[in-house]
Amino acid sequence: MNIDCVRAKRMARWLRYAVLLMMIATVLGNVLVAWPDTPQAADARIALTTQVPEALAGHRWLILIDSVAVSLILLLGLYRLLRLMRLFEQGDFFSRAAALHLRAFALALLLSTLASCLMPGLELLIVRLAGLDAPTSISFSIDSADIWLIMIGAVFFMITWIMGEARQLAEDNRMIV
Repeated sequence: MNIDCVRAKRMARWLRYAVLLMMIATVLGNVLVAWPDTPQAADARIALTTQVPEALAGHRWLILIDSVAVSLILLLGLYRLLRLMRLFEQGDFFSRAAALHLRAFALALLLSTLASCLMPGLELLIVRLAGLDAPTSISFSIDSADIWLIMIGAVFFMITWIMGEARQLAEDNRMIV
């Protein structure tokens, strides 16, 4: 079902640009994390910080693996969001394809959140099994931001379910008339 709503189409275009910028920022952030000995400016307006388990401080390649793994999941989700905004620009708001793109974005949001919570503990386990270091404890952490991201992903899943039910009702109504 196509809807001709100029304002919604214009908003979708601007959101698509914002998603594209977010994708570029994610890639640049990973390049900066991978860059050896990133210079620090004395009066920096932008700071790149990462939370790294203390035992991994000397293992830069594990930090990079963590960053790239989470970022790849996010980039896949953002790509699906980009395609969703393209459909919205065309007026295709309630199609099956739109629901699938939103569901894929929600899944990527959930997976990237879980990966960011689980990867540091898994990295510590890998370090210990590889004999590179002997951490005294292996822990997994979750904070309030992670819980919010999980809730937002769950809401997106609910919205896709509602979109599917609405599409099914519309098809049933067309058959009755």
